[in-house]
Amino acid sequence: MSGPFDLALRAEQLGQVGRLAEAEQAAREAVALDPQDPRLLGTLSSTLLLAKRYAEGLAVAEAACAAGPELERSHRLRALHLSLLGRHAEALQAGYVSVSLSPDEPAAAHGYAKVLQRAGRPADAVQVARRVVELDPDSAAAHLLLADCASDLRDKAHRDLARREYEATLRIDPENAAAKHDLALLDARGRRPAKALAGLIAAGRLDPTMPEVARTVVVVLWQLSWRLRMWLFVVTIVTLGASLGSTTGARVSAAVVLVLTAALTWWTTRDLPRRTWPVVRKAVGTDRALTVTYVALALCLLLYVGALASGFGLMVAGVWIILIALGWLALGVRAFRRS
Repeated sequence: MSGPFDLALRAEQLGQVGRLAEAEQAAREAVALDPQDPRLLGTLSSTLLLAKRYAEGLAVAEAACAAGPELERSHRLRALHLSLLGRHAEALQAGYVSVSLSPDEPAAAHGYAKVLQRAGRPADAVQVARRVVELDPDSAAAHLLLADCASDLRDKAHRDLARREYEATLRIDPENAAAKHDLALLDARGRRPAKALAGLIAAGRLDPTMPEVARTVVVVLWQLSWRLRMWLFVVTIVTLGASLGSTTGARVSAAVVLVLTAALTWWTTRDLPRRTWPVVRKAVGTDRALTVTYVALALCLLLYVGALASGFGLMVAGVWIILIALGWLALGVRAFRRS
């Protein structure tokens, strides 16, 4: 028969590979053998944290704190459960106790930084996350934590810090899908949608189960549609002006617009991997408003093809009507999703 600490070790190992039901069973068997041991209670609380059963995990963490108030891990687990339950004031207090008991323990500082971040104190979270990196500079998780905390602060200095730390994470762990995704999100915020899209494809390849990838792809495609709308709005003014003189002017201006649009599209997408297009098609198909937007933009380009073929340049005035309608659609979608 296995001893309680053998069972606890097995529970920790099973939890790390995502076999949470087996991990919980092993942890409960360990606690049953010695119900007052705070280290065994900590293992069970940690397993329940991984299983996202925060209320149950909090009760176990509080029992661990009562049984061994001198142990940092018990207070850290209590802080994390409280934080995820939205009880931020209590979580901050428990997290502070944790780092006070073990000021040189990276895990304690890591947990406190997460609690500060969730409590809406990003500047303090960054300072504690810097301490985590100092304590454990070779840890990908430490650099990822600092990057995530820094990205919550939208000024340029912290954006640059976040980028450096995401890149440091990937140097240590090139297969880190979360860092790939979050770096792509920074590119999206920086209005670099093509680079963001390439990063998202890489993140999705590393972890196909990551739900954030599909959502962020949709955001990036909205950015690209906005760029195309602005481009068409400007060139339509030029085309209408050129169309007033002759059919030749209409044809030439329509041809130039179509060629430049094709060239800009190629320039934007030239570095994307081949597997990008199935992901793009799927994302466009899952967001109805985005589907309507890209169908409407395709119709705008068809109006230019019609102007090129017929020489009737005033046809492209329909582009403005479509773009105005798309503008109202985008505003409506944004207001609805914010609400």
